[in-house]
Amino acid sequence: MDSNNENQAAVDFAERVRVNQRRLRSNLKSHYDFIVCGSGSSGSVVARRLAENPDVSVLLLEAGGSDDVPSVTEAARWFENLGTERDWKFVAQPNPHLKGRSMPLNMGKVLGGGSSINVMVWARDISTIGLLRIRVWRPSVEL
Repeated sequence: MDSNNENQAAVDFAERVRVNQRRLRSNLKSHYDFIVCGSGSSGSVVARRLAENPDVSVLLLEAGGSDDVPSVTEAARWFENLGTERDWKFVAQPNPHLKGRSMPLNMGKVLGGGSSINVMVWARDISTIGLLRIRVWRPSVEL
């Protein structure tokens, strides 16, 4: 019975999303004061801050789809997003230091951007990482 309720809740939610998207599409304007491309962590924050001003109109564009999928909402399944429609599938140039191999550069093509596919890992303070590198690779350097 719980499974039936959960399924119905999911169906109801999907229908509410479809109705909301239709409503939003019908309200598109021919002009916006600001257009923010990409609904990743930064783009979403920028759009939200701009939208705080009631005198301006803001359009937030996202090339990818919804983040309402288990591989995004369940952190332990993050790796299932790599190489899928939620990943731009960028690849670095072959690197001679890696015996000519090319490394994948996974970037999110989904609401939330890279934060939706990278287990929400981020560096709090890049200077901290720099200090760590100095300590690890040059322990004799005084800070």
